[in-house]
Amino acid sequence: MTTQAREPSVRDRIEERPSFSLEKIKQTTPRELGIRFVAGALTSIASGVLTLAFGARVGGILLGFPAIMAASLTLIEQEEDGTEAREDARGGIVGACALTLFAAVAALSFRHLPGGIVLLISTVVWAVGALLGYVILWWR
Repeated sequence: MTTQAREPSVRDRIEERPSFSLEKIKQTTPRELGIRFVAGALTSIASGVLTLAFGARVGGILLGFPAIMAASLTLIEQEEDGTEAREDARGGIVGACALTLFAAVAALSFRHLPGGIVLLISTVVWAVGALLGYVILWWR
């Protein structure tokens, strides 16, 4: 048997809650920003090409894709560790699910309500979905 510690899974809770650190932002290098920029640009270009080729419905689906998530997770794992990358992935999943709720409410409502009202309702649904996801996954 091995005494090696088990890497936490996405379902495991960790002790530290998500937080914001101005110091970590200051430590970001131009190379890291460049990688994120290129990944986001390539994702946006792919979305635009698919929109032109297959229509707005197909391209619109790609707007829910966190454009720089793959690059960010790779950089976080290299700079910190797999646990930090896992937590960022968890946050990305919550954000993408909330954005999907926004898109679904908007798609179902635009033919029946004025645009401003649809955007307001969709934004509230997005915010509630994101906060609920945070509470379910991190609140103790």
